[in-house]
Amino acid sequence: MKERIALKRGYRTPFVKKDAEFARLNTVDLSCLLVNDILKKIDFNASLIQHVVWGMVVPDANIYSVAREVVLGSELDNRVEAYSVSRACATSLQATTNAVSFYHSFPEEKSISLVGGVESFSSVRPVLTDQASNYFKSLAVRAGFGTKLLNALKIPITRLFPVPPAAREYSTGLTMGEHCELMVKEFKIERKRQDAFALASHQNAVKAREVIEPQIVDVLGVKKDTLIRDTTSMEALSGLRPAFDSKTGSVTAGNASPYTDGAAALFVISPALESEVKPDAFMSDFEYVGFNPADGLLMGPGKAMLRILQRQNLRWNDLDYIEVHEAFAGQVLCNVEAVNSSDYRTNQYGVSYDAGKLDELTINPYGSSISYGHPFGATGARMVSQAIAYLEKNNKSRALVSACTAGGLAGACLITREG
Repeated sequence: MKERIALKRGYRTPFVKKDAEFARLNTVDLSCLLVNDILKKIDFNASLIQHVVWGMVVPDANIYSVAREVVLGSELDNRVEAYSVSRACATSLQATTNAVSFYHSFPEEKSISLVGGVESFSSVRPVLTDQASNYFKSLAVRAGFGTKLLNALKIPITRLFPVPPAAREYSTGLTMGEHCELMVKEFKIERKRQDAFALASHQNAVKAREVIEPQIVDVLGVKKDTLIRDTTSMEALSGLRPAFDSKTGSVTAGNASPYTDGAAALFVISPALESEVKPDAFMSDFEYVGFNPADGLLMGPGKAMLRILQRQNLRWNDLDYIEVHEAFAGQVLCNVEAVNSSDYRTNQYGVSYDAGKLDELTINPYGSSISYGHPFGATGARMVSQAIAYLEKNNKSRALVSACTAGGLAGACLITREG
Protein backbone atom coordinates (compact mmCIF):
# COMPACT_ATOMS: atom_id res chain seq x y z
CA MET A 1 0.00 0.00 0.00
CA LYS A 2 1.41 3.37 -1.02
CA GLU A 3 -0.70 5.30 1.44
CA ARG A 4 -2.33 4.19 4.66
CA ILE A 5 -6.08 4.71 4.91
CA ALA A 6 -7.83 5.97 8.05
CA LEU A 7 -10.15 3.83 10.14
CA LYS A 8 -12.61 4.64 12.87
CA ARG A 9 -13.46 1.73 15.11
CA GLY A 10 -17.08 0.81 15.21
CA TYR A 11 -19.62 -1.11 17.20
CA ARG A 12 -21.25 -4.51 17.16
CA THR A 13 -24.18 -6.39 18.55
CA PRO A 14 -23.63 -8.85 21.35
CA PHE A 15 -22.59 -12.21 19.92
CA VAL A 16 -25.03 -14.91 21.03
CA LYS A 17 -25.52 -18.60 20.38
CA LYS A 18 -27.78 -19.49 17.48
CA ASP A 19 -31.44 -20.21 18.27
CA ALA A 20 -31.16 -18.21 21.48
CA GLU A 21 -31.80 -14.53 22.26
CA PHE A 22 -31.74 -13.39 18.61
CA ALA A 23 -33.65 -16.34 17.18
CA ARG A 24 -36.43 -14.16 15.75
CA LEU A 25 -34.07 -11.69 14.03
CA ASN A 26 -32.79 -12.27 10.52
CA THR A 27 -29.64 -10.76 9.03
CA VAL A 28 -31.32 -7.53 7.95
CA ASP A 29 -33.02 -7.11 11.34
CA LEU A 30 -29.74 -7.54 13.22
CA SER A 31 -27.87 -5.23 10.87
CA CYS A 32 -30.44 -2.43 11.00
CA LEU A 33 -30.65 -2.51 14.79
CA LEU A 34 -26.87 -2.14 14.90
CA VAL A 35 -26.68 0.62 12.30
CA ASN A 36 -29.44 2.66 13.91
CA ASP A 37 -27.64 2.55 17.24
CA ILE A 38 -24.35 3.46 15.59
CA LEU A 39 -25.94 6.55 14.03
CA LYS A 40 -26.78 7.78 17.55
CA LYS A 41 -23.17 7.38 18.69
CA ILE A 42 -21.05 8.83 15.89
CA ASP A 43 -19.18 12.11 16.39
CA PHE A 44 -19.41 13.23 12.76
CA ASN A 45 -22.23 14.20 10.42
CA ALA A 46 -24.06 11.10 9.18
CA SER A 47 -24.38 12.72 5.73
CA LEU A 48 -20.69 11.91 5.23
CA ILE A 49 -21.58 8.20 5.09
CA GLN A 50 -21.99 7.76 1.34
CA HIS A 51 -21.02 4.11 0.88
CA VAL A 52 -21.97 0.88 2.62
CA VAL A 53 -20.06 -2.36 2.06
CA TRP A 54 -21.77 -5.17 3.96
CA GLY A 55 -21.57 -8.93 3.90
CA MET A 56 -23.12 -12.20 4.95
CA VAL A 57 -22.04 -15.74 4.18
CA VAL A 58 -24.95 -18.17 4.45
CA PRO A 59 -27.39 -17.27 1.65
CA ASP A 60 -30.99 -16.28 2.31
CA ALA A 61 -33.23 -16.64 -0.74
CA ASN A 62 -35.38 -13.73 0.47
CA ILE A 63 -32.48 -11.28 0.76
CA TYR A 64 -31.03 -10.44 -2.62
CA SER A 65 -28.62 -7.71 -1.46
CA VAL A 66 -28.07 -7.52 2.28
CA ALA A 67 -26.07 -4.29 1.98
CA ARG A 68 -28.80 -2.41 0.17
CA GLU A 69 -31.48 -3.78 2.49
CA VAL A 70 -29.47 -2.49 5.44
CA VAL A 71 -29.55 1.00 3.93
CA LEU A 72 -33.26 0.85 3.12
CA GLY A 73 -34.24 -0.70 6.44
CA SER A 74 -32.18 1.54 8.70
CA GLU A 75 -32.12 5.29 9.34
CA LEU A 76 -29.39 5.82 6.78
CA ASP A 77 -30.28 8.08 3.85
CA ASN A 78 -31.87 5.83 1.21
CA ARG A 79 -29.66 7.47 -1.41
CA VAL A 80 -26.52 5.92 0.12
CA GLU A 81 -25.10 3.42 -2.36
CA ALA A 82 -24.32 -0.09 -1.13
CA TYR A 83 -23.07 -3.45 -2.28
CA SER A 84 -22.68 -6.86 -0.69
CA VAL A 85 -19.57 -9.01 -0.30
CA SER A 86 -18.83 -12.56 0.78
CA ARG A 87 -15.49 -14.16 1.60
CA ALA A 88 -16.61 -16.76 4.13
CA CYS A 89 -15.10 -16.07 7.56
CA ALA A 90 -13.17 -13.02 6.28
CA THR A 91 -16.26 -11.36 4.80
CA SER A 92 -16.23 -8.12 6.80
CA LEU A 93 -12.45 -7.98 6.54
CA GLN A 94 -13.03 -7.99 2.78
CA ALA A 95 -15.65 -5.26 3.19
CA THR A 96 -13.10 -3.15 5.03
CA THR A 97 -10.27 -3.61 2.55
CA ASN A 98 -12.63 -2.99 -0.39
CA ALA A 99 -13.36 0.45 1.04
CA VAL A 100 -9.65 0.97 1.69
CA SER A 101 -8.92 0.15 -1.96
CA PHE A 102 -11.66 2.54 -3.09
CA TYR A 103 -10.08 5.44 -1.24
CA HIS A 104 -6.72 4.56 -2.70
CA SER A 105 -8.27 5.09 -6.10
CA PHE A 106 -10.30 8.17 -5.15
CA PRO A 107 -8.46 9.91 -2.28
CA GLU A 108 -10.03 13.24 -3.14
CA GLU A 109 -13.59 12.08 -2.42
CA LYS A 110 -14.89 13.50 0.83
CA SER A 111 -16.87 10.58 2.19
CA ILE A 112 -16.95 7.84 4.79
CA SER A 113 -17.72 4.17 4.16
CA LEU A 114 -19.64 2.09 6.67
CA VAL A 115 -18.30 -1.46 6.41
CA GLY A 116 -19.20 -4.65 8.20
CA GLY A 117 -21.19 -7.82 8.13
CA VAL A 118 -23.68 -10.09 9.80
CA GLU A 119 -24.72 -13.68 10.28
CA SER A 120 -27.92 -15.17 11.61
CA PHE A 121 -27.54 -18.90 11.95
CA SER A 122 -30.92 -18.90 13.64
CA SER A 123 -32.44 -17.91 10.28
CA VAL A 124 -30.77 -20.58 8.18
CA ARG A 125 -33.43 -22.71 6.51
CA PRO A 126 -33.29 -26.42 5.75
CA VAL A 127 -32.72 -27.23 2.08
CA LEU A 128 -34.47 -29.60 -0.32
CA THR A 129 -32.86 -32.57 -1.97
CA ASP A 130 -32.34 -32.26 -5.73
CA GLN A 131 -35.24 -34.61 -6.41
CA ALA A 132 -37.61 -32.71 -4.13
CA SER A 133 -36.52 -29.37 -5.54
CA ASN A 134 -37.12 -30.48 -9.11
CA TYR A 135 -40.52 -31.88 -8.17
CA PHE A 136 -41.73 -28.72 -6.45
CA LYS A 137 -40.52 -26.59 -9.35
CA SER A 138 -42.47 -28.85 -11.69
CA LEU A 139 -45.70 -27.96 -9.89
CA ALA A 140 -45.69 -24.68 -11.78
CA VAL A 141 -45.98 -26.57 -15.07
CA ARG A 142 -49.50 -27.09 -16.39
CA ALA A 143 -50.61 -30.62 -15.56
CA GLY A 144 -53.48 -32.33 -13.85
CA PHE A 145 -53.50 -33.09 -10.15
CA GLY A 146 -53.28 -36.81 -10.85
CA THR A 147 -50.13 -36.39 -12.92
CA LYS A 148 -48.49 -34.27 -10.26
CA LEU A 149 -49.39 -36.78 -7.56
CA LEU A 150 -48.04 -39.64 -9.67
CA ASN A 151 -44.75 -37.77 -10.11
CA ALA A 152 -44.52 -37.28 -6.36
CA LEU A 153 -45.06 -40.98 -5.72
CA LYS A 154 -42.05 -41.78 -7.91
CA ILE A 155 -39.77 -40.05 -5.41
CA PRO A 156 -38.68 -42.02 -2.31
CA ILE A 157 -40.38 -40.47 0.71
CA THR A 158 -37.02 -39.80 2.41
CA ARG A 159 -35.94 -37.66 -0.57
CA LEU A 160 -38.91 -35.34 -0.08
CA PHE A 161 -37.88 -34.32 3.43
CA PRO A 162 -35.81 -31.10 3.84
CA VAL A 163 -32.31 -31.58 5.20
CA PRO A 164 -30.18 -29.26 7.36
CA PRO A 165 -27.58 -27.24 5.44
CA ALA A 166 -24.16 -28.92 5.65
CA ALA A 167 -21.04 -26.91 6.44
CA ARG A 168 -19.07 -29.02 4.01
CA GLU A 169 -16.54 -27.91 1.47
CA TYR A 170 -18.04 -28.46 -1.96
CA SER A 171 -14.64 -29.31 -3.42
CA THR A 172 -13.60 -31.86 -0.80
CA GLY A 173 -16.80 -33.13 0.81
CA LEU A 174 -15.33 -32.61 4.27
CA THR A 175 -16.39 -30.17 6.95
CA MET A 176 -13.96 -27.60 8.34
CA GLY A 177 -13.80 -29.63 11.53
CA GLU A 178 -12.81 -32.74 9.62
CA HIS A 179 -10.15 -30.75 7.79
CA CYS A 180 -8.88 -29.43 11.12
CA GLU A 181 -8.59 -33.00 12.40
CA LEU A 182 -6.33 -33.81 9.45
CA MET A 183 -4.22 -30.75 10.20
CA VAL A 184 -3.71 -31.38 13.91
CA LYS A 185 -2.76 -34.96 13.19
CA GLU A 186 -0.18 -33.80 10.62
CA PHE A 187 1.33 -31.26 13.01
CA LYS A 188 0.91 -33.53 16.05
CA ILE A 189 -1.03 -30.92 18.04
CA GLU A 190 -2.20 -32.81 21.12
CA ARG A 191 -5.65 -32.40 22.67
CA LYS A 192 -4.32 -30.87 25.90
CA ARG A 193 -2.60 -28.06 23.99
CA GLN A 194 -5.78 -27.29 22.06
CA ASP A 195 -7.88 -27.19 25.23
CA ALA A 196 -5.33 -24.95 26.95
CA PHE A 197 -5.48 -22.51 24.03
CA ALA A 198 -9.29 -22.52 24.15
CA LEU A 199 -9.24 -21.89 27.90
CA ALA A 200 -6.89 -18.93 27.38
CA SER A 201 -9.31 -17.48 24.82
CA HIS A 202 -12.11 -17.38 27.42
CA GLN A 203 -9.83 -16.07 30.16
CA ASN A 204 -8.47 -13.30 27.94
CA ALA A 205 -11.98 -12.33 26.81
CA VAL A 206 -13.06 -12.04 30.45
CA LYS A 207 -10.10 -9.77 31.20
CA ALA A 208 -10.89 -7.62 28.15
CA ARG A 209 -14.55 -6.97 28.97
CA GLU A 210 -13.92 -3.46 30.27
CA VAL A 211 -12.39 -2.53 26.91
CA ILE A 212 -14.71 -4.49 24.61
CA GLU A 213 -18.15 -3.90 26.12
CA PRO A 214 -18.26 -0.16 25.21
CA GLN A 215 -18.26 -1.33 21.58
CA ILE A 216 -21.38 -3.46 22.12
CA VAL A 217 -24.87 -2.05 21.56
CA ASP A 218 -28.00 -3.22 23.37
CA VAL A 219 -30.13 -5.55 21.23
CA LEU A 220 -33.42 -6.83 22.67
CA GLY A 221 -32.11 -6.16 26.17
CA VAL A 222 -28.92 -8.19 25.59
CA LYS A 223 -25.98 -5.98 26.47
CA LYS A 224 -23.00 -8.33 26.38
CA ASP A 225 -21.66 -11.43 24.68
CA THR A 226 -23.26 -14.58 26.02
CA LEU A 227 -20.78 -17.25 24.92
CA ILE A 228 -17.79 -16.26 27.06
CA ARG A 229 -17.31 -18.83 29.83
CA ASP A 230 -16.07 -17.16 33.02
CA THR A 231 -15.73 -20.40 34.92
CA THR A 232 -14.68 -22.95 32.31
CA SER A 233 -11.65 -25.05 33.16
CA MET A 234 -9.26 -27.60 31.73
CA GLU A 235 -11.28 -30.26 33.53
CA ALA A 236 -14.50 -29.14 31.84
CA LEU A 237 -12.88 -28.88 28.41
CA SER A 238 -11.10 -32.21 28.66
CA GLY A 239 -14.39 -33.96 29.43
CA LEU A 240 -15.92 -33.11 26.05
CA ARG A 241 -16.10 -35.73 23.34
CA PRO A 242 -14.43 -35.30 19.95
CA ALA A 243 -16.87 -33.74 17.49
CA PHE A 244 -15.51 -34.92 14.12
CA ASP A 245 -13.54 -38.11 14.74
CA SER A 246 -15.00 -40.18 17.57
CA LYS A 247 -12.09 -42.62 17.72
CA THR A 248 -8.87 -40.63 17.45
CA GLY A 249 -10.11 -37.02 17.23
CA SER A 250 -9.12 -34.07 19.40
CA VAL A 251 -11.32 -31.26 18.03
CA THR A 252 -14.31 -30.70 20.33
CA ALA A 253 -17.12 -28.23 20.81
CA GLY A 254 -14.97 -26.68 23.53
CA ASN A 255 -11.92 -25.92 21.42
CA ALA A 256 -13.89 -24.81 18.34
CA SER A 257 -15.91 -21.67 17.60
CA PRO A 258 -19.70 -22.03 17.97
CA TYR A 259 -22.41 -21.08 15.48
CA THR A 260 -23.32 -17.54 16.42
CA ASP A 261 -25.73 -14.71 15.61
CA GLY A 262 -24.33 -11.18 15.42
CA ALA A 263 -23.36 -8.12 13.38
CA ALA A 264 -20.35 -5.78 13.47
CA ALA A 265 -19.29 -2.59 11.69
CA LEU A 266 -16.62 0.11 11.53
CA PHE A 267 -15.75 3.11 9.36
CA VAL A 268 -13.22 3.74 6.60
CA ILE A 269 -12.41 7.42 6.07
CA SER A 270 -11.37 9.16 2.88
CA PRO A 271 -7.91 10.81 3.02
CA ALA A 272 -9.64 14.06 2.06
CA LEU A 273 -11.56 13.95 5.36
CA GLU A 274 -8.77 13.05 7.78
CA SER A 275 -8.43 16.66 8.96
CA GLU A 276 -12.16 16.84 9.71
CA VAL A 277 -12.92 13.37 11.10
CA LYS A 278 -10.35 12.14 13.59
CA PRO A 279 -9.13 8.62 12.76
CA ASP A 280 -8.63 6.00 15.47
CA ALA A 281 -6.07 4.03 13.43
CA PHE A 282 -4.96 3.27 9.89
CA MET A 283 -4.96 0.32 7.53
CA SER A 284 -1.33 0.11 6.42
CA ASP A 285 -1.29 -3.18 4.52
CA PHE A 286 -3.45 -6.18 3.74
CA GLU A 287 -3.13 -9.52 2.00
CA TYR A 288 -5.35 -12.31 0.71
CA VAL A 289 -3.97 -15.72 -0.21
CA GLY A 290 -5.03 -19.11 -1.47
CA PHE A 291 -3.77 -22.45 -0.20
CA ASN A 292 -4.29 -25.96 -1.51
CA PRO A 293 -7.07 -27.51 0.63
CA ALA A 294 -5.38 -30.89 0.30
CA ASP A 295 -2.37 -29.46 2.14
CA GLY A 296 -4.47 -27.98 4.93
CA LEU A 297 -7.72 -26.13 4.38
CA LEU A 298 -7.15 -23.62 7.19
CA MET A 299 -3.41 -23.02 6.80
CA GLY A 300 -3.68 -19.71 4.93
CA PRO A 301 -3.34 -17.21 7.82
CA GLY A 302 0.34 -17.95 8.32
CA LYS A 303 1.04 -17.31 4.64
CA ALA A 304 -0.94 -14.05 4.57
CA MET A 305 0.70 -12.70 7.73
CA LEU A 306 4.22 -13.60 6.59
CA ARG A 307 3.72 -11.80 3.29
CA ILE A 308 2.76 -8.62 5.13
CA LEU A 309 5.69 -8.91 7.53
CA GLN A 310 8.08 -9.42 4.62
CA ARG A 311 6.75 -6.37 2.73
CA GLN A 312 6.93 -4.21 5.84
CA ASN A 313 10.27 -5.66 7.00
CA LEU A 314 8.75 -6.50 10.39
CA ARG A 315 9.26 -9.37 12.79
CA TRP A 316 6.73 -10.95 15.12
CA ASN A 317 8.14 -9.11 18.12
CA ASP A 318 7.63 -5.76 16.35
CA LEU A 319 3.86 -6.31 16.66
CA ASP A 320 1.94 -5.12 19.71
CA TYR A 321 -1.22 -7.13 19.03
CA ILE A 322 -1.82 -10.29 17.02
CA GLU A 323 -5.19 -11.93 16.52
CA VAL A 324 -5.59 -15.12 14.54
CA HIS A 325 -9.28 -15.98 14.16
CA GLU A 326 -10.04 -19.10 16.15
CA ALA A 327 -12.12 -21.27 13.88
CA PHE A 328 -10.51 -23.99 15.99
CA ALA A 329 -7.73 -23.88 18.56
CA GLY A 330 -5.97 -26.59 16.59
CA GLN A 331 -6.07 -24.54 13.39
CA VAL A 332 -4.36 -21.57 15.09
CA LEU A 333 -1.71 -23.82 16.59
CA CYS A 334 -1.00 -25.49 13.25
CA ASN A 335 -0.38 -22.05 11.74
CA VAL A 336 1.97 -21.21 14.60
CA GLU A 337 3.96 -24.36 13.89
CA ALA A 338 3.99 -23.54 10.17
CA VAL A 339 5.34 -19.99 10.43
CA ASN A 340 8.01 -21.16 12.87
CA SER A 341 9.25 -23.83 10.45
CA SER A 342 11.79 -22.71 7.85
CA ASP A 343 11.01 -25.71 5.65
CA TYR A 344 7.25 -25.14 5.79
CA ARG A 345 7.55 -21.40 5.13
CA THR A 346 9.67 -22.03 2.07
CA ASN A 347 8.11 -25.16 0.62
CA GLN A 348 4.41 -24.65 1.42
CA TYR A 349 4.01 -20.89 1.80
CA GLY A 350 6.63 -19.91 -0.74
CA VAL A 351 7.91 -17.29 1.72
CA SER A 352 11.57 -17.50 2.67
CA TYR A 353 11.40 -14.49 5.00
CA ASP A 354 12.29 -15.25 8.63
CA ALA A 355 10.19 -13.11 10.99
CA GLY A 356 11.58 -14.76 14.11
CA LYS A 357 9.59 -17.03 16.39
CA LEU A 358 5.87 -16.56 16.94
CA ASP A 359 5.00 -17.42 20.54
CA GLU A 360 1.46 -18.82 20.81
CA LEU A 361 1.10 -17.22 24.25
CA THR A 362 1.23 -13.76 22.64
CA ILE A 363 -1.67 -14.45 20.27
CA ASN A 364 -5.22 -13.24 20.94
CA PRO A 365 -4.59 -11.31 24.16
CA TYR A 366 -8.24 -10.18 24.13
CA GLY A 367 -9.59 -13.61 23.17
CA SER A 368 -11.07 -14.53 19.82
CA SER A 369 -13.80 -16.56 18.16
CA ILE A 370 -13.79 -19.55 20.54
CA SER A 371 -14.81 -17.26 23.38
CA TYR A 372 -16.81 -14.55 21.59
CA GLY A 373 -18.44 -16.76 19.00
CA HIS A 374 -18.22 -16.60 15.24
CA PRO A 375 -20.98 -14.99 13.16
CA PHE A 376 -19.20 -15.61 9.84
CA GLY A 377 -19.99 -12.27 8.22
CA ALA A 378 -19.22 -10.19 11.31
CA THR A 379 -15.97 -11.63 12.65
CA GLY A 380 -13.59 -9.60 10.49
CA ALA A 381 -15.08 -6.26 11.59
CA ARG A 382 -15.01 -7.41 15.21
CA MET A 383 -11.33 -8.25 14.88
CA VAL A 384 -10.38 -4.88 13.38
CA SER A 385 -12.28 -2.82 15.96
CA GLN A 386 -10.92 -5.04 18.74
CA ALA A 387 -7.36 -4.53 17.53
CA ILE A 388 -7.84 -0.76 17.44
CA ALA A 389 -9.27 -0.84 20.97
CA TYR A 390 -6.20 -2.73 22.20
CA LEU A 391 -3.82 -0.23 20.61
CA GLU A 392 -5.76 2.69 22.09
CA LYS A 393 -5.96 1.18 25.56
CA ASN A 394 -2.27 0.35 25.71
CA ASN A 395 -0.94 3.26 23.65
CA LYS A 396 0.63 0.89 21.15
CA SER A 397 1.36 1.12 17.44
CA ARG A 398 0.96 -2.09 15.41
CA ALA A 399 -1.65 -4.83 15.18
CA LEU A 400 -1.87 -7.77 12.78
CA VAL A 401 -5.13 -9.68 12.40
CA SER A 402 -5.84 -12.67 10.18
CA ALA A 403 -8.59 -15.14 9.38
CA CYS A 404 -8.80 -18.47 7.58
CA THR A 405 -11.79 -19.07 5.35
CA ALA A 406 -13.52 -21.80 3.41
CA GLY A 407 -11.90 -22.98 0.21
CA GLY A 408 -8.35 -22.75 1.52
CA LEU A 409 -8.37 -18.94 1.49
CA ALA A 410 -7.21 -16.49 4.14
CA GLY A 411 -6.83 -12.77 4.75
CA ALA A 412 -4.77 -10.54 7.00
CA CYS A 413 -4.30 -6.83 7.59
CA LEU A 414 -1.83 -4.56 9.37
CA ILE A 415 -3.39 -1.83 11.50
CA THR A 416 -1.23 1.01 12.76
CA ARG A 417 -1.72 3.85 15.19
CA GLU A 418 0.43 6.74 16.28
CA GLY A 419 1.21 5.86 19.89
